Amino acid sequence: MKKLTAKYLSLMMLATLLSGTVQAGHQDDGYANGDCCTRQYECGCNPLYCGAWDLQIQAGVAPILWRNRGDVYGVSCATSQSNPLVALFPLPKFNKFFKTPWIVGGQVGYHWSDNTRLYVEFNYSQAKAKSDVQVLSTAITGLTSVFNPTKYKVFDAYVGARYYWDRWCDRLSFFLGGKVGITHHKRIDTDLAASLGELNTAFNFRAFNSNTVVAGGGNIGLDYCICGNWSLVLTGEVVASCGPRAAVFNVATPTLGITNLIVGSIGTELRFPVTLAVRYSF
Repeated sequence: MKKLTAKYLSLMMLATLLSGTVQAGHQDDGYANGDCCTRQYECGCNPLYCGAWDLQIQAGVAPILWRNRGDVYGVSCATSQSNPLVALFPLPKFNKFFKTPWIVGGQVGYHWSDNTRLYVEFNYSQAKAKSDVQVLSTAITGLTSVFNPTKYKVFDAYVGARYYWDRWCDRLSFFLGGKVGITHHKRIDTDLAASLGELNTAFNFRAFNSNTVVAGGGNIGLDYCICGNWSLVLTGEVVASCGPRAAVFNVATPTLGITNLIVGSIGTELRFPVTLAVRYSF
């Protein structure tokens, strides 16, 4: 009887030991309470998790500057047969025609190391046009033009990299990065009403055609670890590209003696996105 009791106790101890080993193995493999858990992270000194992926959704504002703007020309053979181009007025600034653009977008990132992140990014920006934008001619005294353009719209896509410094108090990390990609401007049409003394004319024309150009820039920001997988990201950027492509318009009724309008080029378009984002690592 004593031998049977000893054997029984030995078997119970072995079963208990094996059960604990199996349970530990399940927890190490990502199992807890019998259920499969997703990969869990903790806020710590390391800002990223080497080998992890993440998704980021962002939104904000993106002020724009048009640099090296050309003139808006009129073609008037009545003025000169040899040189019919007349510079009517300089192309106005972006904020003369449009309100501050808003921007929405997203990123897919890969954590190359605990401090380096590679990502692809997609954005859409839009700015509402201002109404009855008045522009005075610098070449023809008394010539006044009133514009009502359509919305400014742009799509862009990038590949980029960021370096994250170790977190301060296991929560806040500063990052610095750069990106390169493409920007696609949608076309911009406008209504134009022009007056010179008692002469008046009004028509609609294509101010800028659609175009796709190379773009690139740099960014700085702060990444705040909310809890484990989730982070809050504040980013400031500067992105440069060529501006929208200028168009040529044939005036159907040359009331003011102008048969064509030629919109001058925009040398550089500078965008300054400021966004707030939520990032999830997995």
